[in-house]
Amino acid sequence: MSLSKNNKILVSKEVYDRKITKKFIKNLAKEILDFLGEDNVELSITLTDNETIQALNKEWRGKDKPTDVLSFPINEKPPGYKYHLLGDVVISLPFAKKQAEEIGLTYKEEILRLLIHGILHLLGYDHERSEEEAKIMFDLQDKIFNNLRQNLV
Repeated sequence: MSLSKNNKILVSKEVYDRKITKKFIKNLAKEILDFLGEDNVELSITLTDNETIQALNKEWRGKDKPTDVLSFPINEKPPGYKYHLLGDVVISLPFAKKQAEEIGLTYKEEILRLLIHGILHLLGYDHERSEEEAKIMFDLQDKIFNNLRQNLV
């Protein structure tokens, strides 16, 4: 086990859900960032509902429908600030729960998958740019997912 990295993870939870706690999300994000070798980064994660994510999707992507996960990269290091700001990941818990059933994952596995996906976008991976980039991103996403899914309780 490598030394734990020094990352700051902020979690905001806008919907009630006993299974998906702030601590659970923080631990998952820490494991993902550690796996990727990220150190001294700050990440903000918001767990929300379909209505809120639909409004964000419409405003920022021009798509007037709910979605599972959105990423808002910041990617800057403010002068004098300890952390490099990665950005924000927003996940719709109701969407994730429904999608998990549809694709045959547990609810927690789907949250892990979406969190990995969102964080990879913050790090500059983009599956919509080209087929090659999609393959690189999804291969890495699968590698992280398969490494971390056995830790889920």
